[in-house]
Amino acid sequence: MNPDFESLKSEAAAWIVRLTSGAATDHDADSLKRWRALSPDHERAFREAARLWQGVGHAAAPPARKTGITRRAVLSGSLAASGLLAAAGLSELGYLPSLDALTADHATAVGEQQVVTLPDGSVATLDGGSAIALDFSKRERRLVLRAGAAVFEVRPEAERPFVVVAATGITETAGGSFAVDYGPAEVSVDCLGGDVAVACVDTIRLTPGEGVRYSERGISDVTTSDAEMSASWRKGLLTFRNRAVADVVSDLNRHRRGRVVVADRAAGARRITGVFHLKRPEEILSHLETTLRLRRVDMPGGIVLLI
Repeated sequence: MNPDFESLKSEAAAWIVRLTSGAATDHDADSLKRWRALSPDHERAFREAARLWQGVGHAAAPPARKTGITRRAVLSGSLAASGLLAAAGLSELGYLPSLDALTADHATAVGEQQVVTLPDGSVATLDGGSAIALDFSKRERRLVLRAGAAVFEVRPEAERPFVVVAATGITETAGGSFAVDYGPAEVSVDCLGGDVAVACVDTIRLTPGEGVRYSERGISDVTTSDAEMSASWRKGLLTFRNRAVADVVSDLNRHRRGRVVVADRAAGARRITGVFHLKRPEEILSHLETTLRLRRVDMPGGIVLLI
């Protein structure tokens, strides 16, 4: 192995530790971009270091201090706001790009949407806080949705399927369109056009107007989806139909800087339905407060705790 390249990988690892430490700044993110652009070897070293980092669960990082958040700690005021901000990290709050975004082929910032023309002529529309990595070959057109949500309008190719991996499932089509939303509780897939196959333990084929949800436990039954409301974020709306609260909050966090946290795990597992405007996130928060009967605590950095 080239010793110079090994040195670059060490530098890249140091950048990753800095970025994920919770103390990174906008200047750090800009400096890293300049460092990666110095040469193809700099970029390759960063990507290899990032893959290693993600694969070993951040083993290279210094031990982090435990910062569990409890109802008693918040209500008593014993949890310092500055400590919470440091624990959350600026990338988690949407102020700096995440590691997924930095190592993706295409990524969007919080509140940003982007239309990407893919190498085969297909089109991916990314919601805020989303990241995709491409792995096109002669045999298949493979993408990994690492975070967020996207709509894929696939150019037909009979011999090379279009495959999107998200969490524990795979969505595949020879030519069609579909929406994928990667939430913390589950992944949802809606077929918008053509024929789409979704595999997670079992395989289900979808036609336009149909959708499924899947998680590590398997795949749901087929549900009817409204094409006008699927991926409604493209129209400035967030639409939820029988969605887990944890996924609703995840979608909200992709569109506002800071972080909404539901401290009650049982509340996060509950399912709700509603339509909200992205430009009025306070309406979503008020709905969650009322529906879940939780108390809201506002903290610096745009952090909102529902406890």
